Amino acid sequence: MTGSVFGQLGMVLMGLFGIVTILRARRNRGKIDETEETRRAKALEMERRMASYLAARDDK
Repeated sequence: MTGSVFGQLGMVLMGLFGIVTILRARRNRGKIDETEETRRAKALEMERRMASYLAARDDK
């Protein structure tokens, strides 16, 4: 019985550690600057164009 209690306690502690780690990372991440926003927009546009190209290529 003691082993199962420690096992469950370990799972709870690991979950709490994960939550704390995520919250700390979000707080440290800060605000997104304009260059990051521009880079993401360009990446999304490139992915959209690639998907369009692949779809057109598969139709032939």
